[in-house]
Amino acid sequence: MLSNPSAVQCDACLRPLPGKGPAAAPTLRVQFPTGELKVTAGQHLVLGRDAGQSPVASTFTQYDNVSRRHSTVWLDPSGTAWVRDEGSTNGTFVNGERLPRGVEAPLRDGDQLRLAADVTGTVQLK
Repeated sequence: MLSNPSAVQCDACLRPLPGKGPAAAPTLRVQFPTGELKVTAGQHLVLGRDAGQSPVASTFTQYDNVSRRHSTVWLDPSGTAWVRDEGSTNGTFVNGERLPRGVEAPLRDGDQLRLAADVTGTVQLK
């Protein structure tokens, strides 16, 4: 039992507590109207309508203007989130600015990530 519920280390052995403090691994979440996507450090996630290329294709299948392989999001080991347009037909946008094909752009907590004209998600980093 912890004497301080917000403690980041054990009072007795001084070891870090799991999921607490600076060693806790961040998670990138993008909340789209059709569902929330989660990405952990080191994971790359392709966003698009093709189930063969994107494990989250069901999130985008109803949107014809989202490319089959639209963009990729990931979280690097330092906790920085990134997005790259994969040559989509209708563009990937961060806070309204279109990304050039193949260019990597950082994502910050609260950013708006838009695929084509119709699909906007909110970025959360925790």
